[in-house]
Amino acid sequence: MLNIKYDIVGSFLRPQAIKDARVKYQNKEISLDVLRKVEDEEIAKLVKKEVQHGLQYVTDGEFRRRWWHLDWLKEFDGFTTVHLEKVINGVTNHIELGYISGKISYNPSKEHPEISAFDFLLKESQKYPDITAKKCISGPNMILVDNYLQLGKKEIPYYGSDIFALIEDIALAYQTAIKDLYDHGCRYLQIDDTSWTYMIDENFLKRVDSLGYKKEEVLEWFRIVSTKALKNKPKDMVIANHFCKGNFKGKPLFHGFYDTVAPVIAQIPYDGFFVEYDDERSGDFTPWAILRNTSTTFVAGLISTKNPKLETYDEIKKRYLEAKAIVGDNIALSPQCGFASVEEGNCIDEETQWKKIDLLVSCKDFI
Repeated sequence: MLNIKYDIVGSFLRPQAIKDARVKYQNKEISLDVLRKVEDEEIAKLVKKEVQHGLQYVTDGEFRRRWWHLDWLKEFDGFTTVHLEKVINGVTNHIELGYISGKISYNPSKEHPEISAFDFLLKESQKYPDITAKKCISGPNMILVDNYLQLGKKEIPYYGSDIFALIEDIALAYQTAIKDLYDHGCRYLQIDDTSWTYMIDENFLKRVDSLGYKKEEVLEWFRIVSTKALKNKPKDMVIANHFCKGNFKGKPLFHGFYDTVAPVIAQIPYDGFFVEYDDERSGDFTPWAILRNTSTTFVAGLISTKNPKLETYDEIKKRYLEAKAIVGDNIALSPQCGFASVEEGNCIDEETQWKKIDLLVSCKDFI
């Protein structure tokens, strides 16, 4: 059970010191060790600030990452990325997409940057009483989305056209990775997965259809691999799922309501679901009535990390109580996403970021 009342989703705006160090590293002016030291210093400052602002669960802000999902997925053998130029919201952007290049596996004996990142976060969190370090990773569905639905690859190395053999290996790799994080002290894991909201967007569903797939078929892939990934989950480890409607430099990527995906998602044995509900694009809370009287926590993402306008306490309270009336007492509050899904960050300034965190924490009065 996800025993929280309020929480963050994960990422924070990158401080200028990290942005400057990244540029220097890319220009080969500093070494990776020097870059890591800058990141360490800024993450330590961030954790201290999170605690000062009243957060009980802290992250490293994803300060070491370029992308919210690919940096984690690169930990798996058999997964590779390709660099592309793509027009998003009328602007040409440099992006990466992942694909299957061989047998998918996770080797816990290797040195993994994401595991080292958690080690540092845990050490920093332990400087403060009653604070929990939360690790955020991207979910198994994202491998399928990039390879099959974004790049359109059907015949892949090692697996050929056997997607279910691939699903078995992805799930096993996640089981091993989750155990590795657990062995390093992680007791609260958040799995981020926007794949579900790809499948509510009519434009994207046209692409799915053009590739010869059916929506129900793809959702079944997602349900199977996500469920299998959680097999053998340690009993004292909390694993929650977060999904929003895309968040690229503060702009949404998908549109639609949750009605058709909620019944599938709810079958997956996560301890909680962080769901985007910061504007009218999400519809009402009715699809999540399915969680009422269950041990699964519904985390209402009511505070926007995309819109710089600061919500009011009364606005959030009203929406929270609307959600509670539908999903029941096992409910918590969060922003709808992180503040920087990619390193450029959202269209919001740091002062507003922390005002929104303060608003979140102040809402504990009615939660």
